[in-house]
Amino acid sequence: MNLSVPGRAGDVPVLGLDHEATTIGLVLTVYSFTPSGADGGAQQMEHNLEALGALLGTRHRLMALKWVTGAIVRVAGVTVEATSEPEYFPGAAMARLTAVVKVPGVYWRDETDTTWTGAMPGAGQIVTPLAGSTGPIVDSMVRITGPAVQPSVRDVATGGTVAYTETVQAGQHLLIDCGQLRAAVVTTDTWDMTLGTGATDVTGDINATGPGSAFRWLHLTPAMAVGDPHSRAVLVNATALGTSGASALGIRARRSYL
Repeated sequence: MNLSVPGRAGDVPVLGLDHEATTIGLVLTVYSFTPSGADGGAQQMEHNLEALGALLGTRHRLMALKWVTGAIVRVAGVTVEATSEPEYFPGAAMARLTAVVKVPGVYWRDETDTTWTGAMPGAGQIVTPLAGSTGPIVDSMVRITGPAVQPSVRDVATGGTVAYTETVQAGQHLLIDCGQLRAAVVTTDTWDMTLGTGATDVTGDINATGPGSAFRWLHLTPAMAVGDPHSRAVLVNATALGTSGASALGIRARRSYL
């Protein structure tokens, strides 16, 4: 997206745009093996084809698609856009069909969350479990342990910041759900911000600044080290007044991939 301005040569680039949803073509080959690994012939191949058709026919929720290469495992929630009619190979008891799936959320993710603990305050902190990401992490959970007066967390790559305008008292934790744009203060050592279980909603006391801050909170974005494209790290700055040795910053998230 570019913006033309009278009296200026070329276009003015518009930065900070979101990635678009992607589509993936899958070529699927169906064999005649039973769940135990035995060859069940053409009849078993038909049963397998029906099972695959039921899976691809999922419409009430996102279908989980997993990519496995050696020790690398990534998952994405997808919708099935179209499927072809099966092509049969009767002599081999085999069939092949093509499916087109869409990744509405754009990014591939790690299977599970990881938790990182850092300093409050602290500058240029590397969120080590998120190293290697290629896409922004848009749904992290941030936890600030008090005491901390007007704490804030800033993503170094984009300059996006979330800040709490009040004070996190000693023994309290401020939980910020960046994906759901919610925040709560809890008095127990937890990452659960379910209201009614000791959590007090403080969403109205959160200020977000930086690119796209009108509709997002703290997209943690990896940046490459100079001259080393394999060194991709997420860096954050944390600030607060009135801290002590008990003050801490925590981030729970999954890595993101384009």
